[in-house]
Amino acid sequence: MWRKRSQRVCSSRVRKGHFADPGVPVDVVRAARVGGIATATTAGRALGLWTPRDQRLHVALPLTAARLRDADDADRPLDPADVVLHWGKRVPPPAQVPTRIAPLLLVLEHALLSLRPELAIAMIDSVLHLRHARLSDLTVLRTVLPAHLGVVVARAEPRCESGLESVACYLLRAAGYRVEVQVVIPGVGRVDLLVEGRLIVELDGRTWHDDPMAFARDRRRDAASAASRYRTLRFDSGQVLHGWPTVLAAVAAALA
Repeated sequence: MWRKRSQRVCSSRVRKGHFADPGVPVDVVRAARVGGIATATTAGRALGLWTPRDQRLHVALPLTAARLRDADDADRPLDPADVVLHWGKRVPPPAQVPTRIAPLLLVLEHALLSLRPELAIAMIDSVLHLRHARLSDLTVLRTVLPAHLGVVVARAEPRCESGLESVACYLLRAAGYRVEVQVVIPGVGRVDLLVEGRLIVELDGRTWHDDPMAFARDRRRDAASAASRYRTLRFDSGQVLHGWPTVLAAVAAALA
């Protein structure tokens, strides 16, 4: 994936004397050009994890790193705009990381240090759901974090199947509600979240009216849940990620 000058074959220049093979994610190359390795959301996207929208470039750097270069032009010094540098003793030298992507637990550590808790926990849930790590692996992560972030890690929920589910589940539990994940209700089917045993919360990553068949299916499910004395609320990504107070108010009113 990474070559010295003498091994250059159809590769793109990263830094002086170093080249990346075609197919390496652009932001991973940019992180390497800075002089480090990709981490946090930058690494998460490259690894196929759920990640929030974050236009910043996250670069992990060992304490010995020097001569940092611009992410897009190796002939210029680093322009810190939109670049987040994560310095640390446990960051391996880039030359020792063939993929130029930080170790997974380090990726999650930097996500926790740079994102809102509900967004970082969604990345952690994605790791668990995709079976890239186990719950027991998170014990190590908790030991290297400040206590308040260790508490966040302890709330990981591997049963969540999407980032929106993770965010909503974390915030609802933080608000004091009892939340069950991916519950099967007879006559209705599997629902995203069941709040206080009687309110179904469904999270739609895409606008439901774009798919007429999905719209009709959801209406049938809602009717079946109402017949079984459940109430259903549906929220899209914009509401969950950018309008949470309104979501929380709707949940409170539905449970009142």
